[in-house]
Amino acid sequence: MSPAAGKPPVPGSRHTLPKSERIRRRSEFSALFESGRRIHTGSLTVILGRNPSGTRRLGLVVGRRVAKTAVRRNRMKRLLREFFRLNKHRLPASQDILIVARKDFSSMKCQDLCGELEKALAGRMKA
Repeated sequence: MSPAAGKPPVPGSRHTLPKSERIRRRSEFSALFESGRRIHTGSLTVILGRNPSGTRRLGLVVGRRVAKTAVRRNRMKRLLREFFRLNKHRLPASQDILIVARKDFSSMKCQDLCGELEKALAGRMKA
């Protein structure tokens, strides 16, 4: 586990999502889709599952049906990664989070999207 895994982000630190905090394998995505706990919001489905690694990990699914252009899909993924980066210290340590976009929210403000995600994860997040 990285030294800053349980701490809020530090100003001036790197703003990347390390490979250890990403869900990357098809088998991991499939396992979450099959056995994860689903939480539905207006424009997202959040799927939660446990992982044995002891780190918080994020997976994103933004399909072409949701947003036609790559520019919009990438913006949506950037907004979701930013939410995770800023709030990962508030999530349980061994948690996999898979966020599936159901509607185009690329024009939403970051605050509105963060509010929607915080409501969805309210029982899982620390104050």
